[in-house]
Amino acid sequence: MRTFFSSLTLSLLATASGHAQSSPLEKEIARIEPHSGGILGVAAIHLESGKTFFRNADATFPMASTYKVPMAVQAFKLVEEGKLSLDQMITIEPTDVHISEEWAGVFQAPGVSLSLRNIIEPMLIFSENSATDKILAIDGGGGAVTARIKSFGIDGMRVDRSTADLIAGSMGVPDIWTAGKYDKGKWERGIAGVSKARQDSTPAVYLNDPRDQTTPRSMMTLLAKIWRGEVLAKDHTSYLLDIMTRCETGKARIKGMLPPGTKVAHKTGTFPGTVNDVGIIDLPDGTHVAVALYIKGSTKVAGPDLEATIAQSARAIYDYFLYGH
Repeated sequence: MRTFFSSLTLSLLATASGHAQSSPLEKEIARIEPHSGGILGVAAIHLESGKTFFRNADATFPMASTYKVPMAVQAFKLVEEGKLSLDQMITIEPTDVHISEEWAGVFQAPGVSLSLRNIIEPMLIFSENSATDKILAIDGGGGAVTARIKSFGIDGMRVDRSTADLIAGSMGVPDIWTAGKYDKGKWERGIAGVSKARQDSTPAVYLNDPRDQTTPRSMMTLLAKIWRGEVLAKDHTSYLLDIMTRCETGKARIKGMLPPGTKVAHKTGTFPGTVNDVGIIDLPDGTHVAVALYIKGSTKVAGPDLEATIAQSARAIYDYFLYGH
């Protein structure tokens, strides 16, 4: 009997001091992580109760296109400060269209103008890179975006480069500009001259560059602050989350294993060796979970295993907070 109570006391003390056995979610995420071929970073918070879960949450991860969320926040803040209007028309020059997808096949001739809202939306919905770089320029550059995020009390996130510079530099093309404007010829000549060995090193170069990185905890905190209305005015909070709900990329990531029809306001990020997805999941009990899921340094570089790692992690988090909070 004395032995039993001694063991019970030790167990309770271990629990109180944080040395209890791993939770089912910790075990499940640990099981899932190796499938990524790299390091999985997780930060999640049940927004109504404040309950959290973290794994590698204070390590830095390349943001890839998830850095478009803080860029959008900065644009909305400038609107709220009266420096911009969502309806103002902005000229899109041919040199504004560069290493891109949708815009490259549409906006080649001069004379195109779009409203600010119609630049923010494709940046978040389709992850359009030329739209992103136009917003970053309007935002005042990476330093202004980083300073804005720090003003919310978030220190573990930095935005530095345009997508054009990020992609070209990581791939071994250091200069794609002439007189401050995109030079398509420089890009094409530069990328054609990159050796196979340098091409193969692209994931490592991107991973080891400290620019444009975040901790999962920092991104989760930003998402939580957005949802709580601590970052933007009510109408802009609703609009930003609505845009993110309409995100067309990464359907096999956070949403990949969730019940059909689950509402997720999210933003993906993709680069060789890294696959990310961050967002807010609506649970069927009417509550919400903000989650930041990052993979870095994957030996698999790209492919379904990375997306499946995100999807399985998101489903484990969904079940944990739905049934366990």
